[in-house]
Amino acid sequence: MRLVLFALPLWLLATPAASAIDCLNGQSADILGVESWQLGEASNAEKTIAITLTPLGEKGIRLIDGTIRFEDVLGERIGEFILERAREIPPDAPYVHTEVVAGTILERLEQLHPDDIAAIACVSALVFDDGTLVEFSQ
Repeated sequence: MRLVLFALPLWLLATPAASAIDCLNGQSADILGVESWQLGEASNAEKTIAITLTPLGEKGIRLIDGTIRFEDVLGERIGEFILERAREIPPDAPYVHTEVVAGTILERLEQLHPDDIAAIACVSALVFDDGTLVEFSQ
C-alpha cells in the first residue's frame, strides 16, 4: 500500500496537466499564442478585455477566421471571443484584441484566480500576407 501511495504523486506529475486546453473541430492552435489578458475598467455591468496575441509563424496575416477560448483549469468553458476577420497581424509584433465582456463570462473571469484560467487562440482559416490561403479541416 505504501508503494502505491508513493508512486501516485509521480504518476500524476507524468500525466498531462489538467489545465491543458485544445482547439476543437480541427482548428489550429499553432498560428497565434495568447500571451496575456487583462480586464479594463467597469462601465455599468460591462468591462473591456484586452487579449495580447503573439504570432507563432514567420509570415504576416491579412485575413483570419478564428476565436479565442477561455476555460478554467478543470476544463469548464468560460467563454469565446471571435477574432476580427479582416485584421492585419504582422509577423513580428504582438496584436491586442479588445472586446466588451459582461454577464457570466465577466463574473467567472473576475471570480477565478488568473492562474486557474487557460486561454487559447484557435484558427479555422487564414490568408497570409503573401496571399497563401490555409484552411484547417473541420
